[in-house]
Amino acid sequence: MTTPTPGRGTADREYAARALDSLSNGITIVDDAGTAVVANEAWRTFVDATGIDPAVTRTAATYLRTLRRGDASLDDIADPTTPLDLTLTLPYQESDDARSHRLRISPFVYDGEAFASLSVAEDAREKLPTTPLKTGAIDAAPVGITISDYTRPDNPLIYANAAFERITGYDVLETLGRNCRFLQCEATEEAAVQRFRDAMAANESTTVELRNERADGEEFWNAVTIAPLRDERGVVTNWVGFQQDVTARKRAEEALSTERDQYELLNQIIRHDIRNDMAVIRGWGEELRGNLDADQRETLSRVMNAAVHTQELTEEVRDLTAILGSEDPALEPIDLGDVLTREIEQVRSTFEYQADSLVVDGPVDLPDECLVSATPLLSSVFTNLLDNAVLHSDGGAVRIDVSVVADAETCTVRIADNGPGIPDSQKRAVFDHGEQGERSSGTGLGLYLVDELVTQFGGRVWVEDNDPRGTIVCVELQRVR
Repeated sequence: MTTPTPGRGTADREYAARALDSLSNGITIVDDAGTAVVANEAWRTFVDATGIDPAVTRTAATYLRTLRRGDASLDDIADPTTPLDLTLTLPYQESDDARSHRLRISPFVYDGEAFASLSVAEDAREKLPTTPLKTGAIDAAPVGITISDYTRPDNPLIYANAAFERITGYDVLETLGRNCRFLQCEATEEAAVQRFRDAMAANESTTVELRNERADGEEFWNAVTIAPLRDERGVVTNWVGFQQDVTARKRAEEALSTERDQYELLNQIIRHDIRNDMAVIRGWGEELRGNLDADQRETLSRVMNAAVHTQELTEEVRDLTAILGSEDPALEPIDLGDVLTREIEQVRSTFEYQADSLVVDGPVDLPDECLVSATPLLSSVFTNLLDNAVLHSDGGAVRIDVSVVADAETCTVRIADNGPGIPDSQKRAVFDHGEQGERSSGTGLGLYLVDELVTQFGGRVWVEDNDPRGTIVCVELQRVR
């Protein structure tokens, strides 16, 4: 405010009034009783537009009286280091606008009397959406939305919508001027909070799920996304936050995890008992084999095949449980030659009781260090394919030939048998869940597992006809160089 020059009287007062009216900020001066002794045009416009409560001027007078009750002298009262800052979000009476204003009250002394000057300015950084459509969209959004002022100490909230109030239980007026950390509680993990700090330090968006506490003390899971808002210079001035109550989903995930653990325990117990019982059956079968004639040995072979199939089924369930519980398996280089050699020896050992009618050859001419991208469950792929070739034969002598074709990008394993073959109409369907071959009495789980695993490895599997009869199952895997 311009102080009149002594001796100029009315001209100086008119000059000062015109100078005040030229300012964009509203300014008024009140005395100790709360009476406005000066008000410029911007202040009068502000009062008319907002219908602001006269309590604002009384606040200034109360502030003065508070100072005067202390030991401070008039010189101390006039000290500009003791201002009072208020932030008001006020609706405009003739529109749907809602704007944030910064009101500054400063005490000063003139001619021995105490006064307070009030200046008010609309803060462009805090200007909320000014059209009914934008305002309605934000207020009616189903997720909590907040805006904070990053230019002020402690990054206080300057806006919160109705959904934020519903989610947190805090009245919007209780939240303005506060940092959002008031939602934190003892269960809030420090690591989650640190992710917010790191994102804000880097001026980057982030989404964090963390435990918060409602106004009534109830804990809930809050999925919070924050994003920086920049001014025309690219400087971050505000942060917008989106809050969503995900408590129901988190509880469902926890319940599912518990159920999965219980299922896995039951699965382990059942597999253990079945495998032990089947081992007993196979052991006694081997004891009986030497005392049987040819027809009886054929009958025993069927019993032994059923025991082997039952044992293999428990392993299929184990492997299927593993892949269903892992959406993104960690692939690693696997030596294909080692896996095939081991699985061929295993199938020979498993079906040793019919060694006279079983031949498994290969692979020959395998490239040195044929590494493929897979997981240790690759062995389950070839266990299932080799066992299927034996178990689903038509009762005659079984021959299986394993070969590998490699190029710069892939290794393709071909497992050929002399069984009954698979009709063209079923060549793709046999890999579907629950599908079985025409002569199969199995569950259809094995080939489904093969397809799931190979797909996870980034490969593919298909069926061809063998010549003169039988089936060739081809497994293409990505090569690692």
